[in-house]
Amino acid sequence: MTAENGIFADLHTHSSASDGVLSPAELIRACREAGLGAVALTDHDTVSGLLEAERVAVNLGIELIHGIEVSCGWVDCDYSLHILGLFINPRASCLTDKLAEQQKARHKRALKILDLLEIQGIPVAPLRAQFKLETEKVLGRPHIARYLQKIGAIGDFQEAFEKYLKRGASAYVPKLQVLPEESIDMIHRAGGLAIIAHPGLKTDWPKLWEKISSLSWDGIESDYSEHTPEQIQMFRSLAKDLGWQISGGSDYHGEYGKHVNRLGGAGLTEDAYHSLARAAREIRELRVAAGVTNV
Repeated sequence: MTAENGIFADLHTHSSASDGVLSPAELIRACREAGLGAVALTDHDTVSGLLEAERVAVNLGIELIHGIEVSCGWVDCDYSLHILGLFINPRASCLTDKLAEQQKARHKRALKILDLLEIQGIPVAPLRAQFKLETEKVLGRPHIARYLQKIGAIGDFQEAFEKYLKRGASAYVPKLQVLPEESIDMIHRAGGLAIIAHPGLKTDWPKLWEKISSLSWDGIESDYSEHTPEQIQMFRSLAKDLGWQISGGSDYHGEYGKHVNRLGGAGLTEDAYHSLARAAREIRELRVAAGVTNV
């Protein structure tokens, strides 16, 4: 299947296993309705939704790419970076052990944010009780933002970040920083491709590029839903010059805010997707032969 806009594969989506609204099963059904032939579930710092998504994808005849979106950064600067891991083995111990560590850190951070909100007079007891029951779930600021909107503490989702949750705001809590090179190594050892996510969203891209250009990247998400045509061409050209793969996706989180009608709005054509999948297999075989990957 191919969507009306020619997109066959959306390689950047999120479910309720992280900060998306739809369950993994609901997301796959939505992909089917959107006319997609392949989709990557790339939840933030977790692979817990993949099993549920796989069952539904098989039944509906949609190809599911095992993926993840890893949050990275540096302790000594404000730069942050997201990395997509595509075609990973979600059962690889190098992956699951590291993600368990990050999950615990995210949970502690979420509870600290609630502490700061409570000090400011915002009733967070219901959300705190929910979080304490969801120790296996990857928690993030979007969960808190949606709660604040639900109780009327703010007018819209983005206001929650501006007023309380962004860096420098009254309830901001720094997160555990994982170095990009550590995440790239984890993805490679799990048999996947390490892709720079949505580079066009980085207003400090030139400075960030100086910091990350020498790392062992496999590709870049050139065809991203919020990239301008000029940015798409720029990042495609960069990939071509460096011999990298290109990827693309919507970054769909569910039908709210800027994500409404976004699913399948960006991604790869069928030919481009099969080229990427073929490259992923070849790169994995080379890494297995070199002892980098053992899955």
